[in-house]
Amino acid sequence: MVSHMKYDLCIFDLDGTLVDTIGDLTDAVNAALTHCGYATKTEGAVAASVGHSVPYMCQQLLPPEDAHQWRLIEREFSAYYDAHCCDRSRPYEGILRALQDLRAAGLRLAVVSNKPHVHAMKIINTLFPKDYFSMVLGQMQKFEIKPDPASLRFVLDFLKTPPARAIYVGDSDVDVDFAKNAGVDCIAVSWGLRGRRALEAAGAECIIDDAGELAEKVLAL
Repeated sequence: MVSHMKYDLCIFDLDGTLVDTIGDLTDAVNAALTHCGYATKTEGAVAASVGHSVPYMCQQLLPPEDAHQWRLIEREFSAYYDAHCCDRSRPYEGILRALQDLRAAGLRLAVVSNKPHVHAMKIINTLFPKDYFSMVLGQMQKFEIKPDPASLRFVLDFLKTPPARAIYVGDSDVDVDFAKNAGVDCIAVSWGLRGRRALEAAGAECIIDDAGELAEKVLAL
């Protein structure tokens, strides 16, 4: 059915790609910082620290001299975010339609994110139709964080898809490197947390500015 197409599987990053999560992330960060006696942060500051891991984010948002206190922030952040991760988060405009079009064309969908697995699953299960994704893999101790390719390779193996038949969609330099490290083609999206300039600097070869372009671009490649 899809043998004429280049790809069988389209794998997505989560934050900044499928879902606009920055409001809930900022609320959780600021709840944690306030609890621990630190000044709150703007959405822009939080966005600049998202994409690697929660420990990295917590370290970046603390004063340099207190970066070693990141575990305190992480604990408070995780507790708050677990209860509020879907308060304000929503799929980006056009994403649901793009996913529908990709599925209708015969592609399977998956998610690989540096967001803790429990939070990734909660967001996907809350904001997307049931069974849209063949696999959702958030960050867990079994794998190094992106851009280490181990988690992406695990998904490819589990879904029995060679790298040449998969494409990764993400919004950051980490995602560009992640796909490259796994030998997978990449579409970078500029509507997320980094923007077109950062993606160009990261060497992204294909950048789109609107989710309405996504399915057409994947199917045309």
